[in-house]
Amino acid sequence: MFGIANSSSINVLVSGIVQRELRRTGEKYINGSLIDIGCGRKPYLDLLAPYVTEHIGVDHDETIHEKSHIDRFGTAYDIPAEDGEFDSALCTAVLEHLEEPETVLRECFRVLNPGGDSDLLGSLHLASA
Repeated sequence: MFGIANSSSINVLVSGIVQRELRRTGEKYINGSLIDIGCGRKPYLDLLAPYVTEHIGVDHDETIHEKSHIDRFGTAYDIPAEDGEFDSALCTAVLEHLEEPETVLRECFRVLNPGGDSDLLGSLHLASA
């Protein structure tokens, strides 16, 4: 809708902002192997494809989303990945739903290799490491 991928009339503004920010920060911060924490349907797969060599999606077994895009099942609190396994991490519209977001941030940085980057996008919040 309105040239915004994965949007509906209800969330077109939010989707547009998130996509704009992912384009802006993706070129600078997202590269190599990417872990997408809380990936759902992987709505940013095509948008981030130019920047990454692999896009691994993680979501939990009870997700309301179609599970065919999930590469690994687990939670944001216990990401199924080795320490330092990924170059980049993406976590969109997840942190604001969690009881312990600080724990998730620690877990996110655990799976990043030293010097790795993350884009952590909430509904309207963006922070980059």
